[in-house]
Amino acid sequence: MSAPFLEVEHLSKDFNVKANGKKAVLKAVHDVSFAIAKNETLGLVGESGCGKSTTGRLVINLLQPTAGTVTLEGEDIFAAKGPQKKALRRKMQIIFQDPYASLDPRMKIWDTVAEPLIIHNLAKGQALHDRVKELLSYVGLSIAQSDRFPHEFSGGQRQRIGIARALAAGPQFIVCDEPVSALDVSVQSQVLNLLKDLQRELGLTYLFIAHGLNVIKHMSDRVGVMYLGQIVELSPAQDLYKNPLHPYTQALLSAIPIPDPTIERERFILEGNVPSPIDPPKGCAFCERCPLSDEICRTCRPELAEVSPGHWVACHKVDTSAV
Repeated sequence: MSAPFLEVEHLSKDFNVKANGKKAVLKAVHDVSFAIAKNETLGLVGESGCGKSTTGRLVINLLQPTAGTVTLEGEDIFAAKGPQKKALRRKMQIIFQDPYASLDPRMKIWDTVAEPLIIHNLAKGQALHDRVKELLSYVGLSIAQSDRFPHEFSGGQRQRIGIARALAAGPQFIVCDEPVSALDVSVQSQVLNLLKDLQRELGLTYLFIAHGLNVIKHMSDRVGVMYLGQIVELSPAQDLYKNPLHPYTQALLSAIPIPDPTIERERFILEGNVPSPIDPPKGCAFCERCPLSDEICRTCRPELAEVSPGHWVACHKVDTSAV
């Protein structure tokens, strides 16, 4: 079996914060592991604040981890220095959630898209102009629009500019950090289809982060479900939506509306609030909201275990006979 394109092992990130006037440690990401094959899309889904975006930033070395490793084609991205680190930067890019905040309002679009090419010394002169024109054409914009500033574009157009900038250095792996959540619903499908087309044409690999389950289903080959900084279920997309095993995943999927008023879906209503990542439960992260929890759930953290080929779940109460 060939090595995965990107491999994340036991990744953790703690932040030093103040709580009630005292120093505390916020565990944003805790012991996260997964792998992504070349040309695959792994979706990462969960409630706001569960650690999805922090994981994405760790994976491309925008944040330094407290523990764990990330390797891209066998290279440890946290150990890379100097020219090796710069070369790795070319391979990994990110599309941010807010298409306006992620663009410098003082820079024209041509400068924004050209900047990665200049930094990495990939093109100059006429070749630079031609490459910027090509990148803008990839995302449905013209070179004639490149003389404008970000505020002169719509939200969907600004996100297309962000995508063009992410493609500029010729990356192989892109973190899509909720790239459509700030867009109108009418524009979301256009951007999602654009990302799928670019993946097919350019051979890209995605870590796609979102909290919309329908978006994740449309985009992903496999899906990881996060809760309180941990992955609680990891599975091929079709298996997850057909047979969710973790109670939290079941609750998320039960909330998806069915576009047929004659069909009623049994709702799995969650009670209580998400625990604080400053003081997480000793055992299962979900135990305080799970109707199935008992003493072992409250005292022992379940490990992510493979219960069927490719389907991993972290739960003491999984009925493997139903798998």
